[in-house]
Amino acid sequence: MKSLKLIFRAIRDIWLIFGIALAIFIAIEAGISLAFYLRSFWHTPDPNFRHKADTYTDAAWAAKYYKEIDAFEHGKTMRWQPYVYWRRKPRNGEYINITPEGLRKTNNYIDAEATGSATKVFIFGGSTIWGLGADDDHTIPSIFAREAKSKGINSEVINFGQYAYVSTQGVIELMLQLQKGNIPDAVIFYDGVNDTFGAFQLGVPGLPFDEIRREREFNLLSSSELKTLAVKAEINKLSTMRFLDGALKKFNFRHDNFQSIPLQYEKPITDRKTLARAVIERYFNNIRLVQALSEYYGFSCLFYWQPVIYLKQHLTEYERNSMELDFNYPGMKEFYLETYAFLRQYAQSLKKNPSFPYIPNFHDISSIFDDIRDPIFVDFNHMGERGNSLIARRMIEDFIHLPKENRKTSVHHDEP
Repeated sequence: MKSLKLIFRAIRDIWLIFGIALAIFIAIEAGISLAFYLRSFWHTPDPNFRHKADTYTDAAWAAKYYKEIDAFEHGKTMRWQPYVYWRRKPRNGEYINITPEGLRKTNNYIDAEATGSATKVFIFGGSTIWGLGADDDHTIPSIFAREAKSKGINSEVINFGQYAYVSTQGVIELMLQLQKGNIPDAVIFYDGVNDTFGAFQLGVPGLPFDEIRREREFNLLSSSELKTLAVKAEINKLSTMRFLDGALKKFNFRHDNFQSIPLQYEKPITDRKTLARAVIERYFNNIRLVQALSEYYGFSCLFYWQPVIYLKQHLTEYERNSMELDFNYPGMKEFYLETYAFLRQYAQSLKKNPSFPYIPNFHDISSIFDDIRDPIFVDFNHMGERGNSLIARRMIEDFIHLPKENRKTSVHHDEP
């Protein structure tokens, strides 16, 4: 009888302790939730700080543009695309328009009588080519088309750029177009930022952004982990978890979310120098694949390694501050600088060493803004009209020297 009383007393004590702990947790959760709610009235985070970029001369326009970007990015705008994972859904907006094929609208300038005979140009890349930071008329592909026209070249430019695409996705997209018989006269690849970030994220070169998500989602519906992931997702919504996550990041105990869990079936490269070298070697192998395709299908190709804000020598106050607001992960800047330095070294070795296959149409333009004092960047790699124009004009300089059979002139102008 005495032992039975002890058991009941233990159960009562455990229940009391659990009840008190639960009550304390509910009180803490309610208090933190209230604090978050009240804070939202006087401290609204500005996820699109880019509208304040000093490269924009019209602040009112920039505010409206990023309001459209914000609505665009937070909606369900992505759709599945075989082999390359994602494209955008069609939409019509004031500044951003997406075609039924899921591609950003490019404003071409083709003479009516030259329709069907224009030079077909495919441009591949990530969000910089897609045009984050610019309206339809001032993306790099649209400016390229306008500059080509000014040189007497009718061009039909198609923008295959998509958010976060790495160069391998661009190569696969090109292959898919060729399979369908959609053969261009020229292709342009503009890469570097996403190839580097993808490797920084996963420790593996050449993989698409957030590949770990695809690994987790594969066979998810038939996996026992589905319920576990659902429970974790609900736990992460708690205000207490949001507070703890913010506190850990504030005191540098937790830097980011994407490096803590590596891919299960891909061994990461832990040495940063080796990883940087692997990024560049993988990228140049992609160039060789495109060159092989170009020889068979008869199109010309140009390749550009893109600039980042870390290499601009004369930063404006906004540009300097933007590096603290956007993708500011510990070690990321250093990895970019190391990868870009190895690219320069590798590119030089291709020119000097006869045993390496020379790549004449590769251009490292990562230093194109080095000595420019004017504002260029809206974040660490995206630009406004000024930066996009400088890039597009540089592309045109190389484009006009391509073999004449790969481009067609305007009926109103002589061959440049």
